[in-house]
Order: sequence, then structure tokens, then C-alpha cells
Amino acid sequence: MPNSTTLRAALVGIPLAFAALLTLHPNGTGDFYSGIAENLTPWLAVHYGAAVLFPAMALVVWLLIRDLPGRAANVARYALPVYAVAYGVFEAVMGIGTGVIVQAGGGRDAVDAILTSPIVGDGGVFVSVGSIAWWIAISAAIMALKRAGAGRASLVLLGLGGLMVFHSMAVGPAALVCLSAAAYLIERRRPRTNRVQSFSNFPSGSSSARAA
Repeated sequence: MPNSTTLRAALVGIPLAFAALLTLHPNGTGDFYSGIAENLTPWLAVHYGAAVLFPAMALVVWLLIRDLPGRAANVARYALPVYAVAYGVFEAVMGIGTGVIVQAGGGRDAVDAILTSPIVGDGGVFVSVGSIAWWIAISAAIMALKRAGAGRASLVLLGLGGLMVFHSMAVGPAALVCLSAAAYLIERRRPRTNRVQSFSNFPSGSSSARAA
């Protein structure tokens, strides 16, 4: 594992980089196909990056609860890989797949077939499973961190960071900034040692740190 300074910089910086990328997400004025066709280059660029960065957010949350014992932390650890795989499939198909079809001269019907697919489309199985798993992971991580003595502000920001899955330009970047701020506050209060038994020594303010 990288040293603590590098790790903490990554936990703060990666969500910020993702937020910056999502500000470039095209918002077409017409239907779904036209929105892609009119903005093909930025559409593909954003979704190539997002196909990597959405799963990377699972790693960010995983590392924020590293070394935390208890049921809540374990629930988050089980849910995060489910989110990473399911949401990653959705993002790749809905983002990259539709863009490649348009780039290759494919028709509107092919793109609409993906959009309305009950499996990989908007509102389909993969995005639903991925989103639910993400919210379970965020909720469980908040519980685990609270019991370890993390500050209230960091927990609120982490909860707001959960809105990342609504990755429109209006919501996604702001949620990712919140996730980055939560990571900064959590890591700033984390003891310098990596020993599990020392993690409960978070400065806990008015709330006592309890075992998860």
C-alpha cells in the first residue's frame, strides 16, 4: 500500500478529478440519440473516463473504512464490489456502447434499444443493482465510521457523496466534491498508525467512539 500521504492525496484527489470530468458531460437539447450525435467526442471522452472512475469510487470508500472492524464495515465491503461491477457494466454499455454505435453510423433504433433495455438500459437491472449496492455501501460506511468516532460533518458529506450515481451535470460533480471533502475530513482525523486497535482513537468530539 502507498504511504499515508500519497494514499490520502489520492482519496481526496480522485473524486475531484471525476467531478471535473463530469462537468464536460454533454446535455443534449433533443432526444437521446441526437444528444450523443451532436456531442460525440465529449460524450465518448467522458464515458471512457467514467467507466474507470465509477468503479474507482468503490475503492475510495473501501479505503476510507480500511481496518474498521464490525458488521457495518463488512456490509460495505460486500456491497462495494457489487456496485463496481454492476454500475460499471451499465456505464460502459449506456455510455461507451451507445457512443460507438453512433460513431460507426448506427441508427437511432440501435441506440434506443440499449436505452430501453430492461437489462442494461436506463432503469434496467444493472443500474438498479449497482445503485442499490452503492447506497447500501454508503449507509454502512457511515455507520461504521460514526461508531469509530468520525465527525458529523464528514458523515453528512459522505452521505451527500452518495448522490454521485445521479451523474448529471447538475448533481454528479457536486456530489463528488462532497465525497472528496468527506475523505479529507476522515483522513485528517485518522490516526497516523494503521493498527486496527488504534483506529478507535479518532477524536470523537461529543460522541464517544464505540466498537462497530
